Amino acid sequence: MSAPAAPGGDSPLPLGASLRRGRGDSPLPRAGDSPRPALHAIDRSDATLMSIGTLASGVLAYAFNVLAARSLGPAGYGAIGALWGGMFLLAVLLFRPIEQTISRAVADHVARGEDGRGVLRSAAGLTLLVTSTALLGIVLAWTPITDRLFAGEPVLTVALMAGLAGYALSYFARGVVGGVQWFGGYGLVLLADGGIRFVLALPLLIVASQTVAAVAIAAAAAGGALAPLVSRRRGAVRRLVGGTRGTFAMGSAVGFAMPAAVIAGCEQILVSGGPLLVLIAGGPGAAAAAGVLFAATLLVRAPVFLLQGVQASLLPSLTTFRARGDEASLHRATVKVAVILAGFAGALAAGALVAGPTAMTILYGDEFTAGRVDLALLCVGIGGFMAAGVFCQAALARTQAWQAAVAWASGAIVFVALELGLSGTPFHRVSVAFAVGASLAGLVLMRIVWKARA
Repeated sequence: MSAPAAPGGDSPLPLGASLRRGRGDSPLPRAGDSPRPALHAIDRSDATLMSIGTLASGVLAYAFNVLAARSLGPAGYGAIGALWGGMFLLAVLLFRPIEQTISRAVADHVARGEDGRGVLRSAAGLTLLVTSTALLGIVLAWTPITDRLFAGEPVLTVALMAGLAGYALSYFARGVVGGVQWFGGYGLVLLADGGIRFVLALPLLIVASQTVAAVAIAAAAAGGALAPLVSRRRGAVRRLVGGTRGTFAMGSAVGFAMPAAVIAGCEQILVSGGPLLVLIAGGPGAAAAAGVLFAATLLVRAPVFLLQGVQASLLPSLTTFRARGDEASLHRATVKVAVILAGFAGALAAGALVAGPTAMTILYGDEFTAGRVDLALLCVGIGGFMAAGVFCQAALARTQAWQAAVAWASGAIVFVALELGLSGTPFHRVSVAFAVGASLAGLVLMRIVWKARA
């Protein structure tokens, strides 16, 4: 997939391409010009590793979930799906705002030649506070979480806590490597996360064990965070050290992280909340219905796995455009990436209409059945979700975080209202609600970006 173009260009930069400066590539400043913020080179091997990590992350996530679903069946997989969905809902809600805060602030400091280490000190304190509060909250709500989400299996609640602690480190690391535009390091995080999870789940080929699946999910988080430390290119992090002193107070971190948290929470309500709502509502067959819905959601959300890599490069790059005053490139890159991803989702929707139900049974087994129209509606929702995600990065780069948060909240509220108010099967209710809610968020965010351009 794509990341933004170099300044002055009007097309997104492929993740596998390189952005190089020097040797006369950029014009020399004229007398009286203000110095322009620096844009660091993107090494070709780093860009390639980012592409590999992003693609492998999606493939390995599919492999893990197919393995778990086939081993455990719909009901047993429903609890693991709840762990998967709950883990990423909380991790993204709690820690992606911190990642984006670090990434945007570090990119801005580095672009201006300022020291970015103050950003990390402030963000580290915020990360510790958020993590401790979240773990304490799980302990206090141990019984309802264990009984309602995990069918009375306490090992899954322990895995949830361990995984959240690991993802606190992982998202912090992502923010650092993204901010200094060491995208190879980001690719390593994604690659290690998916690889560790899949390898640890291989015993499911022999034994149907929720514990094995839970340990694999939890261990992947910390393993991904540590991966950049063993890279020979970890010296790229030294870009943090600038020539002039930079400041970044905790208040600045919280001020950006609060709307980013709203955004992250609403994103996860949309993309992961449907099966969790089915489980919380309970009733006969709720676990099996949630398991099928988890499997179907995963089947159609391949572009979302690609989006995480695109977003990692998009926010710091758009922030750099903003720091350079290059609004035209910021806008063009945003629109083109959104169109590419939405087009991919459209092709996926067509594929779901033709072969969606067959793909479900081939991948997961005969017990996992879904209608082609509902699968296509999920794909429409994925298209709206990805377009919203791209436009959101442009809004964040322009410091329109609260406007973006309101847009995402609108989509999430409509999604929940429709899921609770519509009639029909749980699968149908979630499909329609997701398509409408995600598309609404995308349209509102697109309007925000267009108004800012004007």
